[in-house]
Amino acid sequence: MQTLGEKVPLRVGLIGVGYFGKHHGRIVSELNDTVLAAVCDTDFSRAEETAQRYNCQAVATLGEALPLADAFIIATPTQTHSAIAMACLRAGKHVFVEKPITGNVDEADQLIDEANKRGLILQVGHVERYNAGIRNLYALLDEPSYIEAQRLSPLIERAAGTDVTLDLMIHDIDIVLYIAQSPVKSVNAAGASVLTRTIDVAKAWVEFESGLKAFFYAGRLSGDKLRTLMVSQRNELLSLNYQSGIITKYVKHGLAIKAVSLDEPTVTEPLKEELRSFTESVLTGEKPVVSGECGRRALSLALSIGTIIRESVNSVMI
Repeated sequence: MQTLGEKVPLRVGLIGVGYFGKHHGRIVSELNDTVLAAVCDTDFSRAEETAQRYNCQAVATLGEALPLADAFIIATPTQTHSAIAMACLRAGKHVFVEKPITGNVDEADQLIDEANKRGLILQVGHVERYNAGIRNLYALLDEPSYIEAQRLSPLIERAAGTDVTLDLMIHDIDIVLYIAQSPVKSVNAAGASVLTRTIDVAKAWVEFESGLKAFFYAGRLSGDKLRTLMVSQRNELLSLNYQSGIITKYVKHGLAIKAVSLDEPTVTEPLKEELRSFTESVLTGEKPVVSGECGRRALSLALSIGTIIRESVNSVMI
């Protein structure tokens, strides 16, 4: 594993400063032992604007950026992830790539193999892993038997060309896979294209070899955002509101159900925790929390769900 000296600031390059990239740039500029060294975007004026804001160098091409940084954050459209990340890895650079890791599993495997061969960090941006509520929920888990995840949003232009399974549902897929720690046994799904030519609403039922069952519901037909995760285990139900981080426990109380609100989590910015984790992995050589392998597993299941929906003769109804 390649590491950097503790006294040398980690030089980070940012590829893509659009919807997500602008937040990455702000956060990297705030982290200790880290400096935002270069910004690259196909819209050079946008790269220049970000570079001026954070006092770093703007470049027009990846080739110009590679010598300027030790690690790169890739916040570009999914279809570009594979080529950009591979170029960075082959240049000996550590990589943080936004989710989904790539557009297909073969590309993900190639990146994982390249990173492992070179002893480089490859982390995938499944930001919900750093949600304070999720971290508190993990500590309460006791052999869960059933999980239900809902993630609803209004349609936004940025996501219109991406299946909702890869845009929204994949967040919950990653969380459930981490909780399950078991191979997938079976998958059933249904969905529909309503507002776009891609899948706008999707439901999936997944069973794991451990016996755990999970239901996923994701859609972009809602006027408001809804992010919830419910876990059933040992005579109790834990319900997490992702947005507030608050966990409510439901337990049997006589012939009724009693709701108990647990302590509210310390407010943190998940993206900041995520990028801090990445830079610490690079500096220490420790394996990232959300490795390339994690990103690959989430991608594989999300693609399987999308394939089932497209192949289903009932996909026009949900």
